[in-house]
Amino acid sequence: MIPDRAAASFWAAFLRNRNVDAGTSADGAIPVAGGYAIYVAGTHLDHALGAGTTRALRDDDLDVVEEFYAARAQPARFELDETALARDGELLSNRGYVEEDALLAVLEGPVRAGTAPSGRIAVRTTTDRRAWADLATRAFADTSTDLDMLRRTIQVEAAAVHVLVVASMNGTDAGTGALVTDGDLAFLMGGAVLPQFRGQGVHAALLAARLAIAHARGATRASVKTRLGSPVERSAASFGFERTGLRRRVQRDRV
Repeated sequence: MIPDRAAASFWAAFLRNRNVDAGTSADGAIPVAGGYAIYVAGTHLDHALGAGTTRALRDDDLDVVEEFYAARAQPARFELDETALARDGELLSNRGYVEEDALLAVLEGPVRAGTAPSGRIAVRTTTDRRAWADLATRAFADTSTDLDMLRRTIQVEAAAVHVLVVASMNGTDAGTGALVTDGDLAFLMGGAVLPQFRGQGVHAALLAARLAIAHARGATRASVKTRLGSPVERSAASFGFERTGLRRRVQRDRV
């Protein structure tokens, strides 16, 4: 569960160091049981991450999280490892939490220098966060029913991560990826491919490029979280990644 705690700490640190204005004044993070409750207005960053990784959840933890989200007129939500959910399920159920449909796989694997992509695919780093976010939004569009929320989430991710990469095929931009490094751990994020370029090795090229960058930055292992059975999961498995857990989200049925 260490990647969950590290990811929660990453987002909390980003929010602490972010400039506050009228549009971000409600954003924030509070610690809870090894993780953080995260909130960024108008995005999918609206749940507690890593909570319950150092000990079982208690009623006072839920009090804190529920107060945090109620102050933002949002229902309390947690993303939990299935073992933590099994352990704390009775407590959560008694407090009015119900499971959501999303099921996420967490995969971990070694960081290696990687292999070069095929001749048709090139991967480059970019500092143009706006253009990267626009491309990623188009690549992820068929996975979302709320494109505005998706776009805002990706824009925040683009502002927060350490490295952005773009894959192109025969000179046309085809997909995106992002990378965060934390000591010897790398997080692979933002991996998406435009529909017309799927099934042609772009996901694998994005993965190889980010692993090479992570290797150069001193990381020895990497983690990726994705929808169960997604192309990202299949590509990661081909690089020696193994599924280390499943994550489910629960939401309180009242604010």
